[in-house]
Amino acid sequence: MAHVRSLTHLTLASALLTSLLSVCATDDQAFARSINLCQETQLDVRWVGGGAGLGHTAQLIVITNISSNECRVTGYPTVRMTGGASVLATIAKRTRNGYMGGLGGPNATVPLPVVTLRAHRGTASSMVEGGDIPIGNAIKCTIYTKVSITLANLSAPYRFATRFSGCIRPQVHPIVKGASGSSMK
Repeated sequence: MAHVRSLTHLTLASALLTSLLSVCATDDQAFARSINLCQETQLDVRWVGGGAGLGHTAQLIVITNISSNECRVTGYPTVRMTGGASVLATIAKRTRNGYMGGLGGPNATVPLPVVTLRAHRGTASSMVEGGDIPIGNAIKCTIYTKVSITLANLSAPYRFATRFSGCIRPQVHPIVKGASGSSMK
């Protein structure tokens, strides 16, 4: 009888240990997922020139991980542009790609990437496009002088002074790997 009892205790102990390890593994996975999302304190966000061509203008939102831990970014930044008293605030339209950059080529259907930023200088970017040629009867374009950028899953906006031509409604493309604002470059 003693042999059966010890086997039962061993089985019970084994089941309890397996259950405990399973719970711990689940907690560890959830903890790892929460660590992987970039936090404001891990990032340096910059608004830099992206170029111009054939009536199109672009600026880049360059995101750099300055922390000692890798983290992830994904989705579209929310880009709000304003100017003087006569300039209405505008939210850039989310588009997968445009003339200057973005995700894939024309009609691309690839999913939004989840970009892992390696520790100490991992970089991702998003491109904001506009136009610098007046359309129709317009004589001049709206000039935006302030931009506010909010990254997905982060609450605090990053604010910058700018000079961005708005002959067309600004467009923002998804965050991609690297500093070019395009998955094609």
